[in-house]
Amino acid sequence: PTPRTRRAQRFMLRAARSTRLLGAARVRARDQTQCRQLATMPDHAVDPFSALEHRMWEAGAGAYRDSFAKVTAQTTNALLDAAGVETTKAMSVAMAARESIADLGSRRAAATMEVSREGGMRVLDVATGTGVVADGAAARGASEVVAVDFSAAMLEQARAMAEAHPSGVVTLLEGDAAALPLPDESFDAVVIGFGLLHLPDPASALAEAHRVLKPGGRLAFSVWEEPSRGNDAFAALLDALAEHGDKEAALPDTSAGAPLPFFHFASLEASTTACAAAGFDKASVGLQRIPSSVSLRDEHELVEMFATSTARSRALLELQSADQLEAIRAAVAARVRKGFGGAWVQGEARSTAGAWRTGLPGAEEGEHVPQEFAATIGGAAKGTRWQGGRRSHLVPMPSVVVSAQKPVRTKKAK
Repeated sequence: PTPRTRRAQRFMLRAARSTRLLGAARVRARDQTQCRQLATMPDHAVDPFSALEHRMWEAGAGAYRDSFAKVTAQTTNALLDAAGVETTKAMSVAMAARESIADLGSRRAAATMEVSREGGMRVLDVATGTGVVADGAAARGASEVVAVDFSAAMLEQARAMAEAHPSGVVTLLEGDAAALPLPDESFDAVVIGFGLLHLPDPASALAEAHRVLKPGGRLAFSVWEEPSRGNDAFAALLDALAEHGDKEAALPDTSAGAPLPFFHFASLEASTTACAAAGFDKASVGLQRIPSSVSLRDEHELVEMFATSTARSRALLELQSADQLEAIRAAVAARVRKGFGGAWVQGEARSTAGAWRTGLPGAEEGEHVPQEFAATIGGAAKGTRWQGGRRSHLVPMPSVVVSAQKPVRTKKAK
């Protein structure tokens, strides 16, 4: 092993022995296999941008789980596909063997079964957050998933997911994406779900992903699409900030200067340049645009999501005065109400009558049964049953998935 590999191995050994394990008593009860924390963590206060990001995610982990994670989850399958994380034959057979997957709670029931993981991949999920992507990788039959995040609060949100899988399949690790304490060439795939632009040094994170990948392994990362390409959710917020917000409000610098623009990696050119600089095969870099959307109970929910469960956007909102913030909230709400009421069908907003614009039953969770003929709810007959959870507004919030391959090592001719 190289000197760097030996250092990483020693680092992992110290981490396993550390007294700063997350939930130490519960971890010891599971033989310390599910969740561990690095013995030495980076000082987030050294870098103002990192300090901001860390503070925001520590404070907003629960809100993120309940809101933004439901949008980012829509990209999970595309992200894993791009990284080459396929469902293993053993997992497919285990799923098919069930009489009714639906009766068992859909995919999660199949994912937690004790099935053979022979042939499964070793997957590294960087900036795992609440663990949605790690969960998806484990559900596909990965032999091991290491899920890394620098926020202990986020990892705490992911704990239940890790514990739902068989022991040793998912490991939660608190660490720095730009200095992974993991051996060289130890993973088949690396995924980074919406985390790259929250890092002070994305180039170092990409270089680390390249280092820990085996030759021929694949990297895939997701980022938000640009507002100019149909990302109406971000467009609503950014336009309101531009019109009503403080023009001097800005994010703090990284150690190298101003952070990259938020939508930097939504460009194939920028992503190709960055991946090639990190050592990935330039010809292998690909980009696909993923349609996704955020469903809202009312016109005010979008700005509340940005204000409570993000980092960069929340920081900018917190820099506004009370009057500016009120104007921003009103502008975003008006845009949602005017442009995205009803259903979003094939790229076009279809405003529907009555039921979508009024507070009729359906937005709350649970089953609903009209007691009399309900003309205002599409003429529903008495006794008709339907599941609640209906949302009044659906706003497009597409993303981009970029993938690249680490070159395969070629044998030298004798």
